[in-house]
Amino acid sequence: MIQRSIALGDVVRLSFGFADQSGTGEYEVVRIMPTRASGEREYRVRGADGFERAIGHDQIVSDSLESVRSPVG
Repeated sequence: MIQRSIALGDVVRLSFGFADQSGTGEYEVVRIMPTRASGEREYRVRGADGFERAIGHDQIVSDSLESVRSPVG
C-alpha cells in the first residue's frame, strides 16, 4: 500500500465520526505512532475541541498535500 507522507503539525480531514462527536473538521497531527501489523501508519491527532484521538492512515481523506498542510483555523 502506498501512503502519502504525513508529518507532525500537518492538518488532516477524517473520513469517519467518533463516539463523542462527528469526525468532520480538521485535526492536527501531534504524534506519529508505530505502524500496525498490517503496515498501516497510525497518528495521534488533536481537533478544535482540544481532545486527542488515535487514527489510522486510511481514515484520512485529504487528497492533496496542500490541503493536508494547511493550518488549523
